[in-house]
Amino acid sequence: MSAFTTPVQGETTSPIKLVFATELAPLSFEEAGAAKGILLDIAREVFAERLGQAVETTLYPWERDQKMVRSGEADGFITVATTERGTYANCGRIPVLRANLHPIVRPDNPRRTDIETAQSLADLHRFDIVSYFGNGWAKQNLAGFNVYYAQDFQSSLYGLAQGRGDLALGTTTSGAHYMREPELAGKLVMLPLVVDTFEYVLCLRKTSPHAAKLSEFERVLEVMRIDGGYVPIMQRYGMAADTVY
Repeated sequence: MSAFTTPVQGETTSPIKLVFATELAPLSFEEAGAAKGILLDIAREVFAERLGQAVETTLYPWERDQKMVRSGEADGFITVATTERGTYANCGRIPVLRANLHPIVRPDNPRRTDIETAQSLADLHRFDIVSYFGNGWAKQNLAGFNVYYAQDFQSSLYGLAQGRGDLALGTTTSGAHYMREPELAGKLVMLPLVVDTFEYVLCLRKTSPHAAKLSEFERVLEVMRIDGGYVPIMQRYGMAADTVY
């Protein structure tokens, strides 16, 4: 667990408490005891640097993050909006970033050829899918599928590589990132099929004292796209800004 809090001169309100997944690099992760990632850096840039609002960004297992927002321990998170999350949080309409979702398979999976013939998510129904606890998109979209759940996204890819399930679903951000790690390099392949496009948006708890700041956050996001504010953040993690929004 690690946190980043930016005090602001003359700030009298409490900081916005945002929580992020521990194993979702390059979006959110821990390195040398520090909370890092694209989503955290964008939240800090918008709130602390451009709006003068103190913000606290903390990492926890993703399922715990969601429980913290529901219970009032945290104000919100940046994630994919789902029907369930909409019951307790107001989720924005302007994406912080977008990322395409693809099937990921083992190169030597005997069912790979069959998986490659799929033309939509529905066509993957007959295969065993590896996901992770707290994946709201999977809960909403994979009802009726045969799904194995790992502790987190990174663990789901390790499980797939070790022979569990037929495929995982991963994005061009985090999925591609972990597939390049030494332990997984060459052991997994991302297929061309685009199953969905994730739009990561800010969600603030409806009862949060900061709930009204959602519109301010999105206003600044649009400014950052125009003035180049995204570029240094994306480059910091080896990504081009125009590939994700």
